[in-house]
Amino acid sequence: MTAARQEKIRFLLQKHGHLTVAELAEEFKVSEMTIRRDLKQLSSMGLVIREHGKAIYPQNVPSTRVDFITRLGEAHKEKIAIGRAAAGLVKDGESIILDSGTTTLAVAVSLNKKCIVVTNSLPVADILSMKKEITIVLTGGEIQRTTFSLMGPMTRENLSGFNADKLFLASTGISLDKGLSTSSMAESEVKQAMIESAKEVILVADSSKLGKVLYHTFAKWDKIHKFITDEGADPQLIKNVKEHGVEVIQVS
Repeated sequence: MTAARQEKIRFLLQKHGHLTVAELAEEFKVSEMTIRRDLKQLSSMGLVIREHGKAIYPQNVPSTRVDFITRLGEAHKEKIAIGRAAAGLVKDGESIILDSGTTTLAVAVSLNKKCIVVTNSLPVADILSMKKEITIVLTGGEIQRTTFSLMGPMTRENLSGFNADKLFLASTGISLDKGLSTSSMAESEVKQAMIESAKEVILVADSSKLGKVLYHTFAKWDKIHKFITDEGADPQLIKNVKEHGVEVIQVS
């Protein structure tokens, strides 16, 4: 619900120019504290301007930021359910890697264990910064403005020094034959470094990603231990994935 509410907040601010925290809380029937958290996240991405007790819609919002927040709202119900199930696998005291992406952002929202999180995602780090029990480590690297993620040689080198218990991995393309793929070579290289730095690799993706093959394959199914997706996934594909030795968790 958080992503959908934030998208509606942005729409209302675009329509009215500015609204107070109290007005937004009344509109969505939530607490003012909840609205302040929403505005902090939107502000961190440059999508709103925060002032004392109110929010203002900025006149010039980069289209890349609008694209990102729009993607947060896609399949938000499924992503929230996947994120909740994934976060439930984390144990107190573990170290985990959270990949960049909107589904891994949903994992961050539900995460409430005392743990160490290594991430290359600025939105994930921002969400987790509000949770005092979690230690956050950013990988470093060059910011990719379309995804608000960190990429490049520094990112890969820094990841090689970690020994994480779990990796929660995102993928835009998921195919039985071609494995996991993405449209960016730089992104592929970072994902491969993440896989090598984790004992257990958990793929998190909603069913809309299934059957897609993109520019570059970064992993085959033998690298994946668990796959968390929603009930909309094709039953035959799920059956075939299980035959590759992957534990599949489907959420509703």
